[in-house]
Amino acid sequence: MVLVTATVTMSAQSVPVESITITPTSAKLAVSGSRTYKAEILPAEAAAGAQVVWESSEPRVATIDANGKVRGMAPGITVVKATCGGKSAELTLTVSIKAPKVGYYLFSDGTWEQGAIVPGKTCVGLVFYVNADGKSGKAVSLDEADRLNWSLAAMPAPAANDALNGAANCAEIEKVADWSTGFQAANWCVSKSTDKLEWYLPAVDELRQLFAASCGLTWVASGADETKGQVNNWTENNKTMVSNGDDPVLDPYPEARAAFNSSLTKAGGTALAADKYWSSTMMNEQAALFLSFEGGFSNGQPKQFDFVCRTRAITSFPDPEPIMPVITSVPEVTLPGNALDVKTDGATVTLNSALDIKAVNVYALTGVAVGVNAGINGTQASFGTTSMQRGVYIIVATLADGSNVSTRIRL
Repeated sequence: MVLVTATVTMSAQSVPVESITITPTSAKLAVSGSRTYKAEILPAEAAAGAQVVWESSEPRVATIDANGKVRGMAPGITVVKATCGGKSAELTLTVSIKAPKVGYYLFSDGTWEQGAIVPGKTCVGLVFYVNADGKSGKAVSLDEADRLNWSLAAMPAPAANDALNGAANCAEIEKVADWSTGFQAANWCVSKSTDKLEWYLPAVDELRQLFAASCGLTWVASGADETKGQVNNWTENNKTMVSNGDDPVLDPYPEARAAFNSSLTKAGGTALAADKYWSSTMMNEQAALFLSFEGGFSNGQPKQFDFVCRTRAITSFPDPEPIMPVITSVPEVTLPGNALDVKTDGATVTLNSALDIKAVNVYALTGVAVGVNAGINGTQASFGTTSMQRGVYIIVATLADGSNVSTRIRL
């Protein structure tokens, strides 16, 4: 387990420390949120000359500085520990992430935040679409490539026909021999991929999603509610997103588009141009579709042309999986024969075993012991849960034969 430590020296210590506490012993924090914790040292005479060392067991989840200020970095659980004069106290901190919104910034670790500048993180994209689950979506790269071909003329045509799934189209492109040299636009996008984010050349409808977002609207396949700023998909080639009668509107919602581009440039990115962008969707064996960001119309372009279209990558980001620490301090348990039965009514946990129960200990998933006052009566034990936070806990019971048996519960 990696520890990040910080030390603050108050003055020369002369009185021994008898105890140190952090209140509360468990807490929650949002990604990008911060909070300062104080360690209470007793006796008061010892506090005047105390040296406190702060530690975060999982700095990927939260960091801590010399003053006890914690900053949430990614979803997960970390243990904040304060040590002074040979005594220590711990706080279990659960960090969660806010729901993504269009205009939030995506970072290389797969998390997102409202601002582009976050210490210890690298901004790589701008959120332009949020899925129906409200927890995942799509982001566009900050940079772009100018004048790449879709493919060399001699390259075989892949089955890249999906209008809404650029990742699937790129998977088809990657099946072609020597694709990385023969398909410049797709290769430029895919080469951005990491173990956290998969980047790809967007499908034509994903470019429509991006164009709509740049105009301050939300793309929907059908059934748009104009009162919610939604716009129906427009699929006909040479048709702009907005028209005035029979006349196409080439610069719709200029203020919204300027604001969207400002968000890109504030993060050090390149503004979307009023120009053509390659999609990963083929029109036919000789041409691929593009979308013009001058009005949002689509059409085909010979795939070997490297002087017409720009290239922009997008990524579909998932709800980040929380970083969970490895349990290190739970005693070794033996399971055969002496099964531990557990029941809970929401306020009390009751344990039953085939042998007499001698002791009960409860641990958080971090391995940190949770103080409970278990009442034991032969083969049965019980303890209250009203002071425990919601989550998963490990219960370890020591039996009369010296063995340990365990089970997990979710409160």
